[in-house]
Amino acid sequence: MSADEHIIEARRRLQYAREDLQTAELLLAQTLVFRQICWLAQQSVEKMLKAALFGLQVDFPRAHDLDLLRNLLPDGRHVKE
Repeated sequence: MSADEHIIEARRRLQYAREDLQTAELLLAQTLVFRQICWLAQQSVEKMLKAALFGLQVDFPRAHDLDLLRNLLPDGRHVKE
């Protein structure tokens, strides 16, 4: 995958992450289905981490472990603190 393709994929995943977060916020405003709100929030963070990894061209396993994904980011990234 080229550098441009990595950026395109990162942007696509960021858009999906925004959509998940917006949906979670809408449900939260109505205090509906907290389990689904938490799931959408987790999905949003996972997609944001994977977008960052795509943008940095860092390979990552097919996983849903937020700590594993976060720890793949290069040292010095604000999200690691």
